[in-house]
Amino acid sequence: MSSGHKELTALGLDFGSRYVKLVYWREKGGWGRKKLDTLDFFRDYLQRHAGQLAVEWPRLGLAAPQALVVTGYGKNLLKEHFPTITEIRAHFLGASQATGLQHFILLEAGGQDTKVLYIKDGRVFDFLTNDRCAAGTGRYLENMARFLKMPLTEFARAWQEPVEISHTCAIFGESELVGHLLEGVSPERIAAGVNASVARRVLLMVRRYPCRTLVFAGGVAKNGGVVQLLRQQQDYRLVVPAHPQFTGALGCCLEARRALLKEGP
Repeated sequence: MSSGHKELTALGLDFGSRYVKLVYWREKGGWGRKKLDTLDFFRDYLQRHAGQLAVEWPRLGLAAPQALVVTGYGKNLLKEHFPTITEIRAHFLGASQATGLQHFILLEAGGQDTKVLYIKDGRVFDFLTNDRCAAGTGRYLENMARFLKMPLTEFARAWQEPVEISHTCAIFGESELVGHLLEGVSPERIAAGVNASVARRVLLMVRRYPCRTLVFAGGVAKNGGVVQLLRQQQDYRLVVPAHPQFTGALGCCLEARRALLKEGP
């Protein structure tokens, strides 16, 4: 390799409703990750000039990548300025890379919606999304934790002795929580009940597919209570990637790297 060779760099950006996730690849430095609050990213790291948008890479502590691919809730904001791919493709590529699996169900539960992908022979055979109801999303869990006045980290650990939560609707759920509190049920058991209702809800989404390997990704996969309750069902071999919030950004980075290497010498 000559001394004049410029190091190849690729970056994937998942513009989520709550967080922007970045995964970058450097020819010499390997892989890296970064996560920012979405509003902070929009306000502090996007530069607007003469109708153009540009990311202020130095402020992020990164060199401008030679290839960039974007996905996520906010990708429409950036699609006129950067290459984009669908969230389905991004999460499929990222989860396959992170797990090394070719046949699995991918459950991706993020801040705003829930996606289920059926992967067979290394291809997406089918998928469904739930973006009309907030229940089971990160925003729903955050709201329930706030209602119970529990730190989210404590709420996310609750799984033992869950009280029955019949309403999966985010709106009616609060009134049911009030009823349990008035009956003297502990906030920990109520939190466990909310986590159990989320686990039941996602299992209903994945049971249509003939596979018993379930890859759980997205921000909700960081909720240890939901993970524990899913494992308790023993219906699936549950796999949680090491960095479950970054599967979409990883998929974008892989796509960017593929384009970069294809175009290179």
